[in-house]
This record gives sequence, C-alpha cells and structure tokens, in this order.
Amino acid sequence: MDRMGNGNSAAQAHRRIQFVSDALAQQIVEGRKTASVARLGEVDVADGDYDDPLVVGEIYYVYDSTWAVRAAIRITAMELCRWDAIPERLWRGETNSSADEFRADHMDYFADPEPGFEFVAYYFELVR
Repeated sequence: MDRMGNGNSAAQAHRRIQFVSDALAQQIVEGRKTASVARLGEVDVADGDYDDPLVVGEIYYVYDSTWAVRAAIRITAMELCRWDAIPERLWRGETNSSADEFRADHMDYFADPEPGFEFVAYYFELVR
C-alpha cells in the first residue's frame, strides 16, 4: 500500500515534502497555496526523511507535522528571485496580498535578508 492509502506500490517512488506548519499544508489542500521558497543551496539537498530535493516535474507527497500525507503536488517551475523584487506570481502563490506582506511573512525564515538577497521560488499544482 502506498502513502496515499492506495494499493499501487509504484507510488512509493514519489518524493516527500513537509512545510514549516500544518496551516501551510492546509492551504495546499484547499488549492490556495501554489508556491513556496527555498534558500539557495537547499533546493537540491534532502533535509531529513520528509524533505526531498526539489525537481521540476516530480510529484511530492505533502506531509503534516504528524507525518500524515495531506496532498500530492507536482513541481511545475522554479525561479531565482531577489528580496527587493518579489514576483507577483510568487506572492500570490504564497497567499499574500502584496510583495510587502510576503517579505513580512518571510523575514524570520530568511533571517532578516538584505535587499539583494537571492532565493529560489518554486511553483506547484495540486495533484491530489
């Protein structure tokens, strides 16, 4: 049986991802959250058992804090971004109402970044 409760063992190959809060996983389930961010140098690195490297085109099971699968997403794109030029596609995909709100929400995550700070945005679609 796979992690989504199906009898398809081929689905075991899907990658895993976990967000910093269950509220973010819920936004994905609701179809509101379609983007997220990662620090440079962390995109292609596994971070524990529930955060596989990010690869465009791959499907990821989204886990909550209890290690339960909440959804499946497919990474559709990635782009290099700067702190002083947040793309509208990103802040909207992060459920923010503006680039300023996005910066306020991510200030701690990126440890008070400078204007030229660069990071990776990734975009996804809800598969299940």
